[in-house]
Amino acid sequence: MRRGPRQAREDRYDELMARHEAVLALVRRRQGEHMESSARSQPLPGGRYGATTAGVRLAPDGSLDAELELRHPDGRGETVRFVAAPGEDPAEVPPWRPAPPEPAPQSSVDQTPECEAEIRRLAMTHLPVDAAAEFLGWLRPALRLRQAQEGEVVIAQLGGLPTLPLNSWPVWEGHGPLSHVLTLDLVAVDRLLPELALPDVGTLAFFYYDGRYLDDITTTVGTWDPGTRHGARVLHLRPDLSTRERVTDLLTPAPPGLDAYPAVGLTPARILTWPSFELAWVGEAWQRHGVPEAAVSALGDALSSLPWSGYDEHLVGGHPTPQQSPVEYEVEQLRCLLAGVPFEWGSTEVSAALPRWRSLLQVGSDNADMMWGDVGQLHWLLRDDAPPEEASFTWQCG
Repeated sequence: MRRGPRQAREDRYDELMARHEAVLALVRRRQGEHMESSARSQPLPGGRYGATTAGVRLAPDGSLDAELELRHPDGRGETVRFVAAPGEDPAEVPPWRPAPPEPAPQSSVDQTPECEAEIRRLAMTHLPVDAAAEFLGWLRPALRLRQAQEGEVVIAQLGGLPTLPLNSWPVWEGHGPLSHVLTLDLVAVDRLLPELALPDVGTLAFFYYDGRYLDDITTTVGTWDPGTRHGARVLHLRPDLSTRERVTDLLTPAPPGLDAYPAVGLTPARILTWPSFELAWVGEAWQRHGVPEAAVSALGDALSSLPWSGYDEHLVGGHPTPQQSPVEYEVEQLRCLLAGVPFEWGSTEVSAALPRWRSLLQVGSDNADMMWGDVGQLHWLLRDDAPPEEASFTWQCG
């Protein structure tokens, strides 16, 4: 006799209910076994143990599953899971766990071998052998950041909104909130650029008062005026402090009246950088080796034509790329003014202090609506082993 659609539905329902009862019986048996063994094994009567379940669930594919949460007398928790697929008997299976995230790829491009080969070739072309060897010893690795394409690793966000602890958006008193410039993933930087020796947890968020907040770009933050130093900030945001009481779960909205820059994901490439030829200790080395001024100028021109020259670029670490005089002079000027120490351009004391500065971040003008003066660059530098929150800020434009 031919079975109709109604009979087929009833058969499927009967099979489903039979599997449901089988899963439920398995859960109850496991509950009983757990309670009995716990009662026997607890060291003292009245221990805290138990076995609870939310019941049997039906998945879209027709399978049934149930989870049993076991609490042992010693305080341990355990999850037991049972599954019954259509046409199969129920069975205990390992509890479901989310798949581990794919390991983050390494630097999308490691250009240091290519950089070193080309820089070495130019140095040997324009400099005496001893001078070339010393110059090559000055090279520092850096991460060059560019806009990420689909599928590329992202280690920084240019613009957009940060995720901040509650009520902690940086504000320059008397002027207003600072604009979010960039947030950097410290875990990725530690893996790709360990030479920078930054903390290996959390993120760094960089802020700058750019005049977009009800100011029409009339207020200038500069190292010549210590009173403007609060117009730039670096925040170290640590995930171990990101409790629900202290941090928002979503991106932090910009304060009213402040328009955020468009968000741009940045991908890294490891490169090599060189110091500004205008630094006093660099000039002294040229003189010591007897390098003609024309050779120095020719080397500088050749280096500036390289694709990783650093001009109008986003760089993490390495040597900063000035558009005017070395930026190390400017942050040293601010340090002296704050400390009440005399500052004289070109003095022995100032020249000796410049090697103590190292670049933390350089941010170029960008198509994310960022324009620092006339296609300028922002710079944050660290002195000696200072933490990133104590970075000194300056900016230049061509």
